[in-house]
Amino acid sequence: MGSEMGIRDRDEAKLPATLESMGAPGGKVIKALTRATYGYVYVPEAEAPGFEALNGKTHGDKALKLERHRPRGQREERRPRHEALPDVPGQARLWVGLGRQEGLDEAGVAAALEAAGAPAGKVLRTDLRPTYAYVFVAEEDVAGFESTHGKSYGENKTLKVERAKRK
Repeated sequence: MGSEMGIRDRDEAKLPATLESMGAPGGKVIKALTRATYGYVYVPEAEAPGFEALNGKTHGDKALKLERHRPRGQREERRPRHEALPDVPGQARLWVGLGRQEGLDEAGVAAALEAAGAPAGKVLRTDLRPTYAYVFVAEEDVAGFESTHGKSYGENKTLKVERAKRK
């Protein structure tokens, strides 16, 4: 990343200066903590609006998202979980890293797998999600589908196929 400063190089000492260079109030960060993909800054309550004003400003190729910490129990209600299709004896549930965001429907997921070398016509049913899909196949066909794992899909995507994990 060269000499780029701030959020992306995960340097806690540089995070306040990066935010200040983007318009945050100067010298108001009490503590900064960084993680692999995000960071925390602790500021006095009175200064929070000045930091929240940075929402949507870009840093590198990403828009900043700043929000106040919400202690447990004070979160908004979450959307109800999508009900998973029930398991059927003799069928295996495979997780496939393709979903609606690639512009696919159930038939498109099956076609993508077949194009990568999976057995044709063996998808029994599909549970399509925004970023992935569960594909149900006969237990004896699992190896043929798992063999597509790691093959390329589209221009810049690698196909991921594995047995779905249970919660």
